[in-house]
Amino acid sequence: MPFTYRRYTVEGLTLRVGRKDARSAAAQAGAVPLLMLNGIGFNAELMEPLARHFGDRSIVCPDMPGCGDSPDPVVPYTIPRLAKGLVAMMETEFPGRSYDVLGFSWGGALAQQIAVTTASKVARLLLVATTSGLLLPFGNAEVMRRLLDPTEYMRPDTLAENFMALLSEGGASAGLLRRFTMPSPRGVSCQVGALAAWTAAPLLPFLRMPVLLAGMAEDPIVTIAHQRALACLIPQAETLEIRPGSHLLPLAVPDRVGPDLARFLSPAAKKESAAKTTSSPA
Repeated sequence: MPFTYRRYTVEGLTLRVGRKDARSAAAQAGAVPLLMLNGIGFNAELMEPLARHFGDRSIVCPDMPGCGDSPDPVVPYTIPRLAKGLVAMMETEFPGRSYDVLGFSWGGALAQQIAVTTASKVARLLLVATTSGLLLPFGNAEVMRRLLDPTEYMRPDTLAENFMALLSEGGASAGLLRRFTMPSPRGVSCQVGALAAWTAAPLLPFLRMPVLLAGMAEDPIVTIAHQRALACLIPQAETLEIRPGSHLLPLAVPDRVGPDLARFLSPAAKKESAAKTTSSPA
């Protein structure tokens, strides 16, 4: 079931937000809602195939400013400001209820910020192929340099070339490319600037909700070292390493990852305390 879309204004930022509502009355009343947060420059449609794995529950997935169909921000924003706005949005949509948060890549940073500042609202935290904000190396240095260098994304044609390189390096499928909407130069620059000035690392050891750290073993963009750093910072977290797997695997081939993520988010799932590694066919 694809998302339906509407617009919200949070913290002075206008966002197009994808939404899938629980179909049954019982699920609407009892299932924990899920907030899904996407990667840098990505639109919510890229999350739709993965969202199908999470059963009959309400799901919310916003486009960041300048991505998808969200307009550009008027002024740059910070990750704490955006997190505050999304928490307020979830409280409006699901008053008094806690919710799960899934953050992929850049969205994992935003998910961490929500978890450390509004821990009472986050039932479970799922971080996929993301970073703690610590100074650790990324995989393909040339692709990341071109994406993070401001001179490389101020022109739309150069930005398009760099995103195609990023998608290709990350293992994008043809289906994923069809769903992709090119972000604006300003949208990407604001996301890059927000991440460059952010880390939640000092507060991560204090998280007490269940946390799953999912990483792709052959990720050339955000290497598995970032997941292992997060595992050191969140000692109670479960870990899941997907082998083989590249950065965009959760979006490009969600059937390889979705069932494991869904089991973690299932209230009936029996959690294993030991870290686990999964292997699946290429």
